[in-house]
Amino acid sequence: MARGWGRNEEDLGAEKEQAREARSSPDRAASSSDLVAAGKRRSLELSLARIEELLVKTSHPARRAALELAKGQIHKQLEDLDQGPGSSGR
Repeated sequence: MARGWGRNEEDLGAEKEQAREARSSPDRAASSSDLVAAGKRRSLELSLARIEELLVKTSHPARRAALELAKGQIHKQLEDLDQGPGSSGR
């Protein structure tokens, strides 16, 4: 098989993680919207971890301010996910 046409290790790791999550709660059938929300949450958590890692390494005030702003926006998005679609407080 030509290089680049197969699955990469990241794809396989993501599939294994999804299978592990599905096995951890077999009695609860997850809807597609639940899976989308879980994926969104995971993505936001990874972004937040990356921003926090960069904040530790960054000393430039403008860059730190931008990272802090991004961190706040991600926290807000996580709060919105926690509230769910039917309970927007606006």
